[in-house]
This record gives sequence, C-alpha cells and structure tokens, in this order.
Amino acid sequence: MMDSAKPPIARSFYRIARFSGLIVGIWPQRHRSWDTNLLCAFSLTVILIGALGENLYGFLNLSNLVSALEAFCPGSTKAVCVLKLTIFFLYHRQWFEIVQRLRDMLWANRSEEAQNMLLGISTLANRLNLLLLCSGSATNAAFNIQPLIMGLYRWWFQLPGHMGLPFNITLPKFATDSQLFPLTYFVLTCSGACTVFTFSFVDGFFLCSCLYISGVFRVVQQDIRNVFAELRDVEVFSPSMNAEIRLQLGQIIERHNAIIDLCTDLTGQFTVIVLMHFLSAAFVLCSTILDIMLNTSSLSGLTYICYSVAAMTQLFLYCYGGNHVSESSAAVANTLYEVEWYKCDARTRKIILMILRRSQRAKTIAVPFFTPSLPAFSSILSTTGSYITLLKTFL
Repeated sequence: MMDSAKPPIARSFYRIARFSGLIVGIWPQRHRSWDTNLLCAFSLTVILIGALGENLYGFLNLSNLVSALEAFCPGSTKAVCVLKLTIFFLYHRQWFEIVQRLRDMLWANRSEEAQNMLLGISTLANRLNLLLLCSGSATNAAFNIQPLIMGLYRWWFQLPGHMGLPFNITLPKFATDSQLFPLTYFVLTCSGACTVFTFSFVDGFFLCSCLYISGVFRVVQQDIRNVFAELRDVEVFSPSMNAEIRLQLGQIIERHNAIIDLCTDLTGQFTVIVLMHFLSAAFVLCSTILDIMLNTSSLSGLTYICYSVAAMTQLFLYCYGGNHVSESSAAVANTLYEVEWYKCDARTRKIILMILRRSQRAKTIAVPFFTPSLPAFSSILSTTGSYITLLKTFL
C-alpha cells in the first residue's frame, strides 16, 4: 500500500484539460472568482464574434464556394465552442461535483497495482488531449500566419493589394479601418486561440472522464479477482469464507453502482455537447477536405490539412472515450464468470449473479441518435466520404 497523501495519478489528473480550462476560465470550481468569470466572459465574447462574423460571411458569399467554405469551417467550430463554453459556465457546480466524485474513486484504491494501471490510463488520456491541443494550435497558427506571409510577399515584390484578416469574416466597416486593423487582427487571433483552448478543455475533459471511468471499472475487476485469488486452492468454500466473500462483494457492489451513477450523470451533462458535435462533425470534415481539394493556394491547403487533422482528432477522442467505457463496463461480467463462483454457496451465488446481470448491460455514453464508439467514428468518416463524392458531381 502507498502511504503518500496523494496517489501518483494526482499529478496527471486532467493535466492538459485543466491547463486549457484555466486559460479560458471554465475549469470546474466550487466558487468562481471575479477574475475567472471575467476571463470566461472575454473568451465567450471573442469566440462569439468569430462565430457570427464567419458564418455570416459564408452565407453572404455562397456564390464563391471556396471562400464560403473557408468561412464556414472555423465558423461552425466556433459556434459549437460557444455552446460548450456556455454549458460549462452555467452548470459549473455540477461539473465540479463530477470531478470530485471521480477524484474520490481514483484516490480510493491505493494499491500499487491499481495506481500503476490508473496512472497508465491517465497518461494516455493526457497524451491524446495534448495531441488535440497541438493540432488545434497548429491550425490556429496557420490561419494567423498566412495573411502575414501574403502581406509580406506583396510588400517585398511591390504587388497591389492589402493584408487580409486571419479568417474570412464579415465585420462592421470601422473594424477594418487602418487605425483599428491591428486591434481587429488581435481580437480574431484571440478568438482562434480561445476556440482551441475551449475544445481542448471540453473534448479533453470528456476523454479523460471516460478513460478514468474505464479505469475504475478495471479496478473493480481487479478487486473481484483478488476476492477469490487467496481461495483458489480451496475445493468448497466454508460458511465463514462465504460470509467474508459476501462482505467484500457488498463493498464492490456499492462502488460498482457509484461508477454507473457517475457515468449516467456524465452522460446527462454531455448530452447536448456530444449531440451537437456529432451533428456538425460530418459537415466540418466534409468542408475541410473540400477546401483542400478546391483551394489553389498551397498555404491555404496546408492550413486546412492541419484543420482536418484537428477535426478528426476531436471526433476520435469522443468515440475512443465512449468505446472504452462500454468495453470496460462489459468486462466486469466476464471477470465474474471467470472466477470460481461455483465453489460458493447459494446465497453468495445470488450476489454474484446480481452483479453479473447488471454488468452484462454495458454502460454507454449514449445521446439521441448517437453513441460515441469506434464503429460510430468509422461510420461518420464513411458518411463524410459519401458527401464529398456527391458534392464533386456538382462541382
């Protein structure tokens, strides 16, 4: 057993998601300070400006498909991020309670075997979250650097034209005047950066929560095996052995029920977010790939390659996390079937059967019309390919 006040997993608990959430002011806290609320308000404002302006530009320029798609891609992502940011802000107490409950579950078992397993899961979650943050940051950097490179190129070769903004966006005329242009450029740069940190936090929070839940399901499996491991050489369990097994199984049932309840609450909190993300996923992927195919500029093509990688990473994290929850919850039933339950008396077998029957109904992060899983990820990519093939016939 580990004697330290905090287990090893404490250092990596939501590490990347917490970093991103603190930057935009939406990391769940029991009491939010005024500066945190101010930071959140700033993030929401600049993202909303980008979402409204870019989508409006897309609708006003539908005659130019490339320009419209270049506006719709980041605009739709920012619109979904406005929703994510708003939900986390409005329900920050509920999110804080979920984090606390999950922390208590992860901290509960201090055995070296359990903590090493949980630490490995947490490390994987943080690495995937970091991949999303890096791909999103690369995309935002490409959007912001591209106009600067094009402007420098025109200035160097004395070509006509003026430097553009990072995104195709409709703004009031005064915002693009020469005096306010640097401020407008800075605001749009902040809009892209806050968008990246928002989806890095929200999507990373979902992934980490799912992998942590799958981890505590695996700890339950370990505990079930440990209950029977010391009695492996016994042919038939004595009444005292059965009583001890029932006592330990009762504690496991309480923890198993708590995990299922937490999973249900997490699903309820994420229902709207996951639904809107999945509804927009095929459109965003289709738009980015069409942008790559139709764009004649190598810089724009590189930008949208980064964008497509970030969009697919987002979708994959939702599906990967949901898939882990369903598989690990169903694996509890397999573990129960593999132990030497036949050596128990009838009363103990009934308890085992009760856990078995509940575990056979795999817990999923299901939302209307969608269940995040790897088959769903494959299905959305297939649908995106079908949309692209259809649209190419009209272009």
